[in-house]
Amino acid sequence: MSKISPSSDSSPNPAFGATDSPWRPSWLHWLISALSGTVEIEKQTAWLKQDSERLRCVNETLAEIDAKYDALRRKSATNSTPPTTTDEN
Repeated sequence: MSKISPSSDSSPNPAFGATDSPWRPSWLHWLISALSGTVEIEKQTAWLKQDSERLRCVNETLAEIDAKYDALRRKSATNSTPPTTTDEN
């Protein structure tokens, strides 16, 4: 009869799986792990949506500033009088 030590690198029984650990998680542990992963994905999705909304707001603000700048530039161009040339000959 062989004794399994917790520090052994491999298990004599291949039924223990890839981790070679004698401990098998229960269905409840798998469910908790799956739900934890789902919660993490939900957190990341919410963060990405929030970040996307922030970038959208920044882009809108930049577009407004750009439009105001263009309007000021056009107004400045129409208000400036071209130099007048006088023919004194």
